[in-house]
Amino acid sequence: MASTAGPSRNHLLPMAKPIAPRDGVTVVIPAHNAVAQVEKMLPAWGVLLNNLNRPFQLIVVNDGSTDGTPAALEKLGPRVPHLRVLTHDTQRGFGACLRTALAETTQPLFLYAGIDNQYTPTDIRPMLERIELRDEVFGKQPDLISGARAGQLRPAFLKWLGGAWKLFWRVFAGLPMVESSPWYGWSEWWYRARAGWVFGVPLADVNSAFKLYRTAFLKRFPIQSDGDFVHAELVAKATFLTSIMDEIPLTPKTEPISPVTADCRTVFRDPKFAFDSAPKVNPQEAGAPPAGSPTPAS
Repeated sequence: MASTAGPSRNHLLPMAKPIAPRDGVTVVIPAHNAVAQVEKMLPAWGVLLNNLNRPFQLIVVNDGSTDGTPAALEKLGPRVPHLRVLTHDTQRGFGACLRTALAETTQPLFLYAGIDNQYTPTDIRPMLERIELRDEVFGKQPDLISGARAGQLRPAFLKWLGGAWKLFWRVFAGLPMVESSPWYGWSEWWYRARAGWVFGVPLADVNSAFKLYRTAFLKRFPIQSDGDFVHAELVAKATFLTSIMDEIPLTPKTEPISPVTADCRTVFRDPKFAFDSAPKVNPQEAGAPPAGSPTPAS
């Protein structure tokens, strides 16, 4: 079942020991007009992945950049181990970048990371350890480990209101006073609330662009979102498919949280949880005569 608690808890206990050998990982980084971040982050990713003692790929999807990003990627190619660059002619969005990279991955684990300074490459280590644990009740390993950002300072009246609410339930129902979810601002709060109500997303930081999946799980269904709603879409589908998931805290950062522009209409109107078993084929491509053509005489 999908986890519903906050990021600081271990939702998968009890667990058996990690399984050997270690699975390889593909790290996917979408980049649009991010030359400074590319020059700073990619060498760090290369060093880290090279020291993990497991097979890896590093894929950067250049999402229609119009600045010096393409030149920076070309310059970094010989310096960063196993770096591969995929290019979109025009900007297509985070979800489209994941579709492009997923088609090229060769490793059983798939981590995607934002290129901005909100994320730290070394945070991949605890996520790789967590996804290799096996749930002793269901006998399954997680399909998803999501990183939760540290958040911002919660407004004073919300801190007071939340404390009073938890105290009420502690006194009258005996419920434990658990730690509040991280605070990412009103827009993120409203977005998370809607994602939870409509799509059943259980994570505290659904919009985190630092998530680790099993590649086989991602290839079970089409990624429908082109843009930032892909973060919620994938978790919603994992929830619907009763996947085991967990959320762990990321390294705290001082950089402001980037705004997210998400359009959920495509997924909301026609959610797809599997690929069509029989893809549509153009009759002419299959060798059938065009409609209205005379049938050969026998």
